[in-house]
Amino acid sequence: MFRWFAPLLLFAAKPEVMLRLLVAALAAAVLFFGVWLISSIAVTFDTLKNPTIAVIYGAVMLIFFSIVTVVAWLRLRRLTAPRKAALPSTAPPIPPLTDELINKRAKELVGKWDTESRIARKSVARPIVTPTVTASSAPQPQAPARASLIVTGPTYAGKTTLIKRLIEENHGTPAAANETVRLKEADSTDGDSRRLDALVASVKQSDGVVFVVDQDLRAPEVTAIKRFVATGKPLYLVLNKTDQFSSGDRDAILLSIRSKMPARFPSANVVYAAAAPMPVEREIEDARGAVRVEMRRPSSDVGALLNLLGRAFAPGDAKSLRFESAQ
Repeated sequence: MFRWFAPLLLFAAKPEVMLRLLVAALAAAVLFFGVWLISSIAVTFDTLKNPTIAVIYGAVMLIFFSIVTVVAWLRLRRLTAPRKAALPSTAPPIPPLTDELINKRAKELVGKWDTESRIARKSVARPIVTPTVTASSAPQPQAPARASLIVTGPTYAGKTTLIKRLIEENHGTPAAANETVRLKEADSTDGDSRRLDALVASVKQSDGVVFVVDQDLRAPEVTAIKRFVATGKPLYLVLNKTDQFSSGDRDAILLSIRSKMPARFPSANVVYAAAAPMPVEREIEDARGAVRVEMRRPSSDVGALLNLLGRAFAPGDAKSLRFESAQ
């Protein structure tokens, strides 16, 4: 059966042969269509018996077949014409490099390299100028404070914003050493056991830990809190971003957090805060009665945390505590 496909494979290997066959088949189809059309026109003419219509149809068909014949003939002539030989290049051939030119260029390069190496050896290295550290630019040691607290918690709970807000509560008043509480932001508790071990070691060297969360406690937070409480240092848990909850949801979350704390943990050490409330839409009416909507940011709410830390580190003092960030 494959022997019938041998001629087709031969034609497929030669595109020009396939193209000629396609042109011939197209021309045969056009001629066949033309013969059929002529016969149909002849029947129509015989029925109409009108010589004028016969002459017009005859002229149109003659022009059509003449164009088809000329196009087919020109195409076949172009395909069968021998290819023109490429004109010889008129550019003169590039002469090969002689040994003299190669040796001369090599000596020039060697001499250039020797000169550059001698210049490099003679050059004197620039002296290294070490910057002098003045007393004003050197970091000054911080004065002793009443307490130093580690601020930690899960990622994106608002620890940095809470520290900044507590410092802003100072109102620019300089504080004495016995009124200052130093806040040091530590790593989050979302890491591995090695990071948690480092946090526990930092808590042991401090006066307590402020644990900041923005939702109910999960298993990693519960584990970290148990290890912090085991150090014997006081722990103050802050539910931050409470502006995003309703009062009912906030109270429910606080109740759930208190139930997950270790045994005999003081429930008063669990407070809420809103260090940086989200802007909300407010309708404002002007004197003419026109109402416009503006985005207003509510005031922050850290009063519960301030009262808690004040009772813990300044009981009975008339002055309130001042907060600063650890270097």
